[in-house]
Amino acid sequence: MVTVRYVKVKSLLSPTKLGADFVINPYVGCPHGCVYCYAACMRGAAERGEPWGSYLDVKCPAAPPDLAKLYRRSVLLSSMTDAYNPYEERAGVTRALLRSLVPAQPDVVIITKSALVSRDVDIFREFPRVKVVFSFSSTDDDFRRRAEPHASSPARKLAAMETLRGAGVEVGVMAAPIFPGITDCAKIIEACAPFVSSMTFDTLNLRAGNRDKILNFVKTLRPSLAPLYRRIYAEGDRAYWRELRACIEADCGARGLKFSIFF
Repeated sequence: MVTVRYVKVKSLLSPTKLGADFVINPYVGCPHGCVYCYAACMRGAAERGEPWGSYLDVKCPAAPPDLAKLYRRSVLLSSMTDAYNPYEERAGVTRALLRSLVPAQPDVVIITKSALVSRDVDIFREFPRVKVVFSFSSTDDDFRRRAEPHASSPARKLAAMETLRGAGVEVGVMAAPIFPGITDCAKIIEACAPFVSSMTFDTLNLRAGNRDKILNFVKTLRPSLAPLYRRIYAEGDRAYWRELRACIEADCGARGLKFSIFF
C-alpha cells in the first residue's frame, strides 16, 4: 500500500550537472521499492520515518516551468524518483509535464525502470531530441521481483525499447547497479544491443544508510556469494571489477556499441 500525498513546491526545475542543464523530479519517493535505491539514504528520505517505497508525494508547483529558461536547453527526468512509477499510469503527471514543456523545445533525457514510458511516444515526437535510458540490474525476472518488486519486468522493458526504437526515439541502457555474481552483463548486452545507441555500466553503490540492508539481502538470496562480497566490499579487492571491465569492453567492442564504464 502506497500513501500518496500532494505537496506544494515553488518550482519543479533544478539546475544539475547530471548530463543536462536542468533536472525535474515530479515526485518525491518511488513505489518501485528497489532494495538498493540510493535515494532512500538521502537526508529527506531517511528522516521521514516511512519505509522507502511506501509513500509518494506528487509535487504541485506554485507556477508552471519557466519556458524561457528551458528554451533549447536540456532537461533530465529524473534523479531522485522514477517519473514513470506505477502511480503515473493513472495520474499522468509526467505526461502533462512533458506536454507543458513542448513550447520550450528542450532536449529531454529520461531514466526509468518502467515500460510505461512508451505510452508517451506521441509527445516525444514533438521535441527535437528525446533519449530514454532504461535501467537494468538483471535480465532475470526472479531477481527483479525480489530486488525491484514493482518495477517493470525485463521482458516488458525490452518490448518498450523495441516500440520506442521503432518510433525513432533514441534508447540507451544503464546496467546498474551491478550486483557481483548476480548481474550478468553479457546477457544484458545481448538482450539490449538491438535497440540501443549506447550503454553505461556502474557498480552497486553501498552507502552508510543502506550497506547492511543490501549485504543482508544478498546474503539471504545467495549465501554462497558472501566470500566474494567480503573480498570486494570489506577488503577492497578490485580483481572482480577489472575482469568484468575487460569482458564488457570485449563484448561491446565486438558489437560496435558505444559504452561507458564507471568503475
